[in-house]
Amino acid sequence: MSLELTGNSPQAAHQADAENKEETARNRPWTTVQKTAFRIGFVYFVLLCIPAYGNFYRDLFKLFDFSKLTYHDFQAVVAFWPPQFILIESEEGVFGIFNYINLILLLVLAIVVGVIWTFLDKKSINYSKLYYWARVLVRYRLAYGMVGWGLKKAFPMQMVYPTIGMLNTPFVDMAEKKLYWSHVGVSFGYTVFLGFAEIIPGLLLLHRKTASLGGALAAVVCLNICIANHAYDAGVAVPAAYFTLLGIFVAWYDLPKIWDLLVNQKNVAPYRYYPVLSGPQQTTRTVLKVFFNTIFVPVAAAFWAYGFFNGNNYNIPSTAGLKDIQGLYQVSEFRLNGEELPYSPADSIRWHDAIFERWSTLSYSTNRGALVDRMIGYSPLRVKGDTGQSKYNQVNTQDSDELFKKSRNRDLGVTRWEVGGMAGNRRYFFYELDSANQLLKLQNKNKNHQDETQSLRISRPTDDRVILSGLNEFRDSIYVVLDRIHKKYPLVEGRDSPVTEF
Repeated sequence: MSLELTGNSPQAAHQADAENKEETARNRPWTTVQKTAFRIGFVYFVLLCIPAYGNFYRDLFKLFDFSKLTYHDFQAVVAFWPPQFILIESEEGVFGIFNYINLILLLVLAIVVGVIWTFLDKKSINYSKLYYWARVLVRYRLAYGMVGWGLKKAFPMQMVYPTIGMLNTPFVDMAEKKLYWSHVGVSFGYTVFLGFAEIIPGLLLLHRKTASLGGALAAVVCLNICIANHAYDAGVAVPAAYFTLLGIFVAWYDLPKIWDLLVNQKNVAPYRYYPVLSGPQQTTRTVLKVFFNTIFVPVAAAFWAYGFFNGNNYNIPSTAGLKDIQGLYQVSEFRLNGEELPYSPADSIRWHDAIFERWSTLSYSTNRGALVDRMIGYSPLRVKGDTGQSKYNQVNTQDSDELFKKSRNRDLGVTRWEVGGMAGNRRYFFYELDSANQLLKLQNKNKNHQDETQSLRISRPTDDRVILSGLNEFRDSIYVVLDRIHKKYPLVEGRDSPVTEF
């Protein structure tokens, strides 16, 4: 009796129904066009999702070094790009518009392999099971990538609030990407919204029943990112287009059904092919799914949260500046080796203005250019054949992470947000205070000028006046009087600030 009841149980009936549907799907023949298109698509998207360079696997094993783990390690794993057959460095970085050639070359390779496959395989009537596993690979690759990139904005560390130095840089001197990131960073809420616009599709992709919706949303979001990157020369248009392709592939499975339902107004059977797994296979699937979902969603989010709330923001220095000194200062007096220099916009030695940030950065503008990072989308750690052309890129944004792991001050590695993307007439210095002697020890934050150091004694006769004296980077004696300017910034004040109408 018990055996009969078990055989007629809902679980057994469900298992039998699943097996019948799998058998029907397995035996349903595909057309020649469908089989050929699948072979090409399968090769193309599988190669897109398999990391083609060794650094990925090095970064993957770094996740097991828990004593030195940071959010950068998670990001390095989920942010790998498509294969790089040809590396074209340009002012748009290695992911400029010409690097779409790699997606095209990969498609050519997929077509060749697909045609050979067609000649070799004359017996298969369909590829339902292979199609299923291809979708699994693509949707998890896309899911972790979307969540990883979204966390950078949900905990705003990618597009952060503009520094005072940025707010006092002429509009024309800022790179397009810097303008875009700065304007987004002004709105904390909008930045977080953009983060969840990427995270939510990623989470939907983790579940089979919502994968098509997640893929469609991911494709829309990433296409928008692709267009914005072209508009602002931000440099990651190709990876965004790559994610768009992955999203379309995942959503494509249900698009014919949606078309029949909404356009053709036909009844659609809500059935998806799903292979029947044995007990051990089901256990292995569950363990792997829980393990990787845990690692790349809640654990990764916890590391991003820790970095954001504990002063390890990769774009913002963490060493606090002097108390109540933040602001823009005019240079009321400047002496070089005892001789006063009057203001001149062409002067390459005299400071034109000075800025103290809320962290330990002192910057000043002068008519002396510097090599700066254009802040383009360059990722030498993730691509093949980096030639390190310094004419395009100077700043390695991963320096802060390496310094942090070595228990050293990470601020000299946090340079791109301050230094990058702006004309090089403002020089940024990290400072440490020798409180016993009231002496500021300064070092240039630009990697190309890191040999520039200064030693300046500081005094503050009033809250709004700062006097600096000592040796500059050329070992000349300078005496500088700075007076704070109480300046308001329309971009920061926003529409809610009172406006006087005339």
